[in-house]
Amino acid sequence: MKKLYYFLWIPLLLYSSQNYELQLYEKILPLLFHSNTMKVYADNDAKNILKGSTKFKILSKCDKSVVVIIGKKFSQLPQVCKEKPLFATSYRAFKYNKSSFGAFYWRKGRPQLRFKNNILNKFHIKLPTTLRKFAK
Repeated sequence: MKKLYYFLWIPLLLYSSQNYELQLYEKILPLLFHSNTMKVYADNDAKNILKGSTKFKILSKCDKSVVVIIGKKFSQLPQVCKEKPLFATSYRAFKYNKSSFGAFYWRKGRPQLRFKNNILNKFHIKLPTTLRKFAK
């Protein structure tokens, strides 16, 4: 009976973590870019997270986007996208991409929110005081 009980909770936990990520993106990114509806370019990993959002308009090309949201395929980005502010959904994309100003990812089952001060300054993005503790 216990196995059945745990089996029923797994889909609920997976769905809630996906919803948690979307809620976080919907609160943080419009706050940073001072916009209620944002035009974003997203790779497939990020599109899965952002689907169902009313605050993001996902574009197929990144030339008119305000921000680029990427996951694992950051090396396949067109050059135009690499010059835009990048928000990562994985630690690897955050660490190795020179335009990545911030990231939200899961590490050992815990949510991690990070920002890079030098990249924030490069794109003239000001963090609110509530988010400054996540910047290095």
